[in-house]
Amino acid sequence: MTQKTWSGDAGERMRLEALNQYRILDTAPEPQFDDITTLAANICDTPMAVVTLIDENRQWFKAKIGISVDETPREIAFCNYAIEQRDLFIVNDAQKDARFVDNPLVTGPPFIRFYAGAPLITHDGFAVGTLGVLDNVPRVLTRAQLQALRILGREVVAQLELRKSLDTLACTIRERDRTQQQLRLSHKHLENRVAERTAALNIANATLKAQFDEREKEAAHSQAIIDSLPGIFYVFDEEGKFLRWNRNFERVTGYSHDEVARASLRDFFGSDADKELAEERMRSALLKGEASLEADLITHSGERIPYYFTGVKIDLDGQACVSGMGFDITERRQSEESLRLRNRAIQASVNAIIITDLDGNIEYTNPAFERITGYSVAEVVGWNCRFLQARDTDQAGVAAIRRAVRNREESSVLLRNYRKNGELFWNDVHIAPVRGPDGNVTHFVGVLNDITEVKRYEKELERQANFDSLTALANRNVLKDRILQAIATAQRSDTFVTIGFMDLDNFKFINDSLGHNVGDELLKGVAERLATCLRGQDTVARYGGDEFAFVLVGQKDEKSIAVLMERILKTIGRPFSIDGHKLYVSCSIGLSTYPKDGKDVDTLLKNADAAMYRAKDRGRNNFQFYTPAMNKRVTERLSLESKLRQALADNEFALHYQPKVDLRSGQIVGAEALLRWYPAGGSIVPPSAFIPLAEETGLIVPIGEWVLYTACAQSKALQDAGFPPLRVAVNISVRQFERESLVGMVRQALETSGLDARFLELELTESLVMQNPQEGIKILHDLKEMGVRLAIDDFGTGYSSLGYLQRFPVDRLKIDQSFVRDIGADPNDAIIARAIISLGHSLGMSVIAEGVSSQEQLAFLRENGCDEMQGFLFSRALPIDELSLLLRGKNALDMH
Repeated sequence: MTQKTWSGDAGERMRLEALNQYRILDTAPEPQFDDITTLAANICDTPMAVVTLIDENRQWFKAKIGISVDETPREIAFCNYAIEQRDLFIVNDAQKDARFVDNPLVTGPPFIRFYAGAPLITHDGFAVGTLGVLDNVPRVLTRAQLQALRILGREVVAQLELRKSLDTLACTIRERDRTQQQLRLSHKHLENRVAERTAALNIANATLKAQFDEREKEAAHSQAIIDSLPGIFYVFDEEGKFLRWNRNFERVTGYSHDEVARASLRDFFGSDADKELAEERMRSALLKGEASLEADLITHSGERIPYYFTGVKIDLDGQACVSGMGFDITERRQSEESLRLRNRAIQASVNAIIITDLDGNIEYTNPAFERITGYSVAEVVGWNCRFLQARDTDQAGVAAIRRAVRNREESSVLLRNYRKNGELFWNDVHIAPVRGPDGNVTHFVGVLNDITEVKRYEKELERQANFDSLTALANRNVLKDRILQAIATAQRSDTFVTIGFMDLDNFKFINDSLGHNVGDELLKGVAERLATCLRGQDTVARYGGDEFAFVLVGQKDEKSIAVLMERILKTIGRPFSIDGHKLYVSCSIGLSTYPKDGKDVDTLLKNADAAMYRAKDRGRNNFQFYTPAMNKRVTERLSLESKLRQALADNEFALHYQPKVDLRSGQIVGAEALLRWYPAGGSIVPPSAFIPLAEETGLIVPIGEWVLYTACAQSKALQDAGFPPLRVAVNISVRQFERESLVGMVRQALETSGLDARFLELELTESLVMQNPQEGIKILHDLKEMGVRLAIDDFGTGYSSLGYLQRFPVDRLKIDQSFVRDIGADPNDAIIARAIISLGHSLGMSVIAEGVSSQEQLAFLRENGCDEMQGFLFSRALPIDELSLLLRGKNALDMH
């Protein structure tokens, strides 16, 4: 029998309900219970024994021996403890038990001193009463007596169950008899009714068959219509079971008719989320009348097909159902995804994109438009695009745009537009018509590429191409053009033109002793003074280094020119105050005159240069007019050329190396090989004195070959000596830059020395490559395929073409020292240096700055992301043995 523990009000209610089912309370004595009570008293040898049942308020005695009362209040009943304990409960001496010492059954009749009770637990597990034995004296039962008491308690329960079963059986028999009597009475009545109903049913059957046939015909027509629907059709009930569907449903899902009939709504959706959503929409349709859903339809084979499902509530034969259709939205999804990607591309575009109506009124702009123009999207929607030109409408590009809009055609133009703050910016604008399904143009789309920085850079390059970056004077190109113009004017007016060539005396001493910064300030001061000495129609140019040139027009004779030259000499001779230094400098001037001394630009410049050197020979700080006798200098030049040719054979050349330093780590990562000439029996000849001559005579080719072989061999020797591999840079001249000879020479130098190609870097100037861009690109690619590194030297000082630059397989841009020198002093040089760094990085190149001589320059370069530097701030150019010592000492650039 299952034991159950019932506690609390709910448990007590259930116990009382179980007791009431026996319908035994307040019934007459029954011999079976009396016999068990008597047997218990005899076995336990007690004068009293009882069978008690506990209801809500009392304990009632179904059978008793030795007790005169029929019941007692429940709260004083000993059997309460047996029921709660659900096991045999024994009190050996009630007067010694604190729970019962004051109990009225102990202190008064029947004066109980001993009690032992076995709980009566029904087969349902409820304790409804006890079988107890009592005595007026203390007692202790034996183990056999206790066991007998338990067995007799179970016998009482068995009698209770038997009594309950017999009572139930008697009730059942009485109910059976009553029902049989009622059936006999109704049977006759039913026979009569059946006869009547049979006749009526026969009539109804005939009617229903006719209606059924008509319904079946209508159903066939209805199914044919449903089957003809383009999508899938379905009707399902509140449980999601399908009641009707069309053939498309079976064809799309791959389910047979019987499989659909057995399936439910959830079977056609894959993920749990989709299944839950489908059921939620079904409930919504039943509650609100309609619903829709987009989800993947899962076919019998597991294929997922994007579908749009609809559902409306209908009443089908009195049953609430959902009827709807599903449509394949694969193509729509693909179109939406394609549209999403295109929209994302438009949103992420760095160029501004505008969509307008046919009148140019803005309907859409992307985020780049706001970034470029400063106008928000909300501001400009509905505005005409003309507002971007402000009042600057007299542009060729504006007319071209209007013409393209009028003709409904594409157009690309360059426009000056204005930002919200009034700032000018240059736009490369492309517009194109957008056609509707009927082929008619409905809108225009415009793409605005902000090329302000490019225009600014081109303007700067143009300035560099025509004007000296240090002094802002005209450069050689402009000088030659002005000479040509002056000659043409002189030819028409039968006058003469004077060309002046001026060189500062001992400038190199000042530059070397006080540094380039002081030297540059001196050059700017000289330029300013020279310009004040000449008239507005005259031209002043910086020819190079410390050389200046000028063109004088409209002078009457040599006497007036001589007076002007004296003024120049005196003006230049006044002291210059630079960085706390009072500097004195003189100049030597040479003059040539058209047409007497030459009838073309080059001759006039050459003769003026010869006259200038004559002035130097005459003690400097004077001027000389050209005379044919000055051609003696040509002889001297030939002598230098002869010595230069012999120098290579006599091994008078040497290489010095200027270290290149990584600006992130401060470590040496490479070195530039620089040529030095140590003639026998003489002092070192500076590169500026012989390199131009070597270039002009072609000697630079064998000299350059020696430099390349020597640099590779010495770099490999450093590696073999255990030093970390360094990138050695070698300059390539114009005359060396021929495809077959240069590529073959580099390959042979690497093979002979054993140097890995990745440790050789060739430095080339922009103008060198741009002499023949197509051929130059081929040469660069041939070198790059060998593994050689390539760098553009003196970037920004020559001809620059961004279009070609991005096609060059170049690893590194080298900022010319002329830009580095004035960082901190000239904002324009800082802007140019910053632009070169940004340009190089955007093209995937690293950037190195040369001529770094101050902490201020270093800080600027590091702040703007320059990768490497070289210059006197870290080290001058060193002979190979001194470079070895520097590397052995593991010296690094101080980054603080």
